[in-house]
Amino acid sequence: MQMDYATSASHLFDPDLPTASAVLVSLSCVATRYAVNPSEDLALLGCSLAQTLMAPEYAESGLIQTAAKQLLQDWQALLQAHQAMAMQQAITDGLPQSTTLQ
Repeated sequence: MQMDYATSASHLFDPDLPTASAVLVSLSCVATRYAVNPSEDLALLGCSLAQTLMAPEYAESGLIQTAAKQLLQDWQALLQAHQAMAMQQAITDGLPQSTTLQ
């Protein structure tokens, strides 16, 4: 059975990633790159892919749905951590440099 994604696709579905397996492979690649070089951009991409995996078109099993929810929560937590660090850095950068007594 083949679904006509052009007419009934949800806003989360990505036609470039037609199956849950394709989304999971992409997420795996992003996770590997993130492990080597953590960045906010990769966390944002991981979060986006995890959200994509939540599209009803990918709900091939309860396991996929459960994994999608957990992956989204995990990537959102990483993204929030990056944003918190960036905010802390901005605050630190905005403080006047302390002067030392000579």
